[in-house]
Amino acid sequence: MLNQAYKRGLILGAASFKSNYGLDKKYSLKKRELIKVFNFCLKEKIVYIDTSNDYRLTNFFNYNKSIKKFKIILKINFNFLEKKTLRQLKNEIFLLVHNFLSKNKIKKLHCVMLHSENTMISKNKIKIYEVLKSLKKAKLTNKIGISSYDLKKTINIIKKFDFDILQFPYNLFDQRINNNSILKILRKKNIELHIRSIFLQGIFFIKFEKLPYFFYKWKNHFNYLKKFLVKKNVNILNLCLSHAFNLGYHNKKIIIGIKSFKHLNEIVNSKIIRDVVFPKTKASKEKNLIIPYLWKIKKR
Repeated sequence: MLNQAYKRGLILGAASFKSNYGLDKKYSLKKRELIKVFNFCLKEKIVYIDTSNDYRLTNFFNYNKSIKKFKIILKINFNFLEKKTLRQLKNEIFLLVHNFLSKNKIKKLHCVMLHSENTMISKNKIKIYEVLKSLKKAKLTNKIGISSYDLKKTINIIKKFDFDILQFPYNLFDQRINNNSILKILRKKNIELHIRSIFLQGIFFIKFEKLPYFFYKWKNHFNYLKKFLVKKNVNILNLCLSHAFNLGYHNKKIIIGIKSFKHLNEIVNSKIIRDVVFPKTKASKEKNLIIPYLWKIKKR
């Protein structure tokens, strides 16, 4: 079972509340089960929820008064490509935040996070960053952050701007963040790292034979993983969690996506294995495998 320190390092990912998330789309959390999830999390001191204005999950939160007891990380998405004045951007972003707070009857967010690194390479980047700082000054959020997929862009952004939190994928196949260059910058600037996609949208829980044909070009990766689990006598859930928690960066939290209350219970009752490390040499840098929005899924 996870000790209290590990539990405090978990963030409940709200993207998986929807039935269209991940490869296994037959699962979705219903009202009664979600309330059970929230209450269980509070009991276990798992107090962070990661969500987005894109997820359209207001109804999920509205019927649970305990949502006020959580620390909410809100990823915001908006039209950042169109040239706008500082006033226009401030009105747009503040409205997004105010609407979320009002609909969910919350006074303050833990973090407002940009949903894409591309926001901070747009022509509006300086103004957007100023608006984020204004949100902190207005005490609408404790922290500001950025969610990213692209490592090179991320390094340039966090060098130039002072974000409190960086959210980035890290899992058995995607180990790009385990890079001395970026971890050194994170340490120097005391940036908190939120690791997402530790289950790679559930792909690790599906037998290879049942995966879409698209993944067959990476058959060797999956075969090695299968043999590794047998050799180390460990299950896939424990390996995924251990891999994330064992990343050599202290100031981090782990986002978990769940498909049911049972799944959450299994995670909380997992074991972190310190001496089992999935080889970095067996990870992949092929974006079509490690970045889910690039998956081209076709039925066999």
